[in-house]
Amino acid sequence: MNTIEKLSTVIKSKPKTSLNLNNVEQIESLGDLKKKDILLAYLHNNCPDFFENFELGDYLDIRNTGIVYNGKSKNSRDNKLYYFKFCIRNRNQKNKYHEIIHQKSLHNKYISEILAFYKINNTDYFSVSELGKYGNIDTFMHKFLKRNYLSETFINYIAKQILEGLNYMHRAKLVHMDIKKGNIVLDSEMNIKLIDFSSAFSFKNYEPNEEIILPRIGTGRYMPPEMLNKKKIKVKFFEKIDIYSLGVTLYNLAFDCYPYGLSDIKDDDYGMIIKKLTNNNLEFPINIGISKKFESFLREILEKDYEKRYNIKEALEDPWIKGWDIINEEKENNGFDENFIDKLITNSIPKFNKYIIEKKAK
Repeated sequence: MNTIEKLSTVIKSKPKTSLNLNNVEQIESLGDLKKKDILLAYLHNNCPDFFENFELGDYLDIRNTGIVYNGKSKNSRDNKLYYFKFCIRNRNQKNKYHEIIHQKSLHNKYISEILAFYKINNTDYFSVSELGKYGNIDTFMHKFLKRNYLSETFINYIAKQILEGLNYMHRAKLVHMDIKKGNIVLDSEMNIKLIDFSSAFSFKNYEPNEEIILPRIGTGRYMPPEMLNKKKIKVKFFEKIDIYSLGVTLYNLAFDCYPYGLSDIKDDDYGMIIKKLTNNNLEFPINIGISKKFESFLREILEKDYEKRYNIKEALEDPWIKGWDIINEEKENNGFDENFIDKLITNSIPKFNKYIIEKKAK
């Protein structure tokens, strides 16, 4: 009897030994192979047709809303990686399906679409969406760049795409609420896709001037002050929550630390995060130089007063974001080759512009 058969027998005879996300710590304490064996056995028992269509890959993460793996489709010839999110005996019962509902309603090139959805019973389900060739930005930096920060040119390139994805979401009356490195993936042509809509909030049924206190959902250090302080926020300002989280993300990508002195604070230590935000001003590390335009943009989107913070339209029209146009024009006109990737990843925006000018002069 092989490992999976043994585990299947155990699960059939003792249901409590199957995956249970009420005990995240217990699952995290298991080795990756053990986690995978248990999950495979669970699928063999509850969803055997999974193995006709998909191949489970590597363990990626475990969250309050599910355990995440990558994998491949057996029916696809393009060898793409997919993102499997298993929500099994989930503790977030009241928001059980809203992530799936939200994500399935969105169709935009910068947003990862749900490709398959399996409901096993009243508590268990899993979804499949495109992961992207290079995984999330954090994985990309560590695995492919071997460093913890990005060039300003690359940050500019992905910032524009994130804003376009958010603009689409906000027009659909949906706020992501958890923009961060781990929720932004890169496909085979270095286009971003937003993933993980477990914290998303729909304001479709609210009036623009209606005031609401939003719960602390998302990731602590990426939350804006108005959420952390549980202030009433007018619905028309909701989009600025994502704008602030984008600011923290871009700051982190540029400097490998967090704004307002939050680098050594845990994400669930809300009291200390609020204290730091209250007492500290926005400063920039002096050992890593960025352009004045980028610094100005970060100040606008990391503004603590949400009424003064950029909205999505203002962010898209900012002079620093406009720098993306020349990058995209080069990509569209001359293709996506190794030289382009090298210049994109390593150069400052002025150096990239110089590279384009010199190339055109030849």
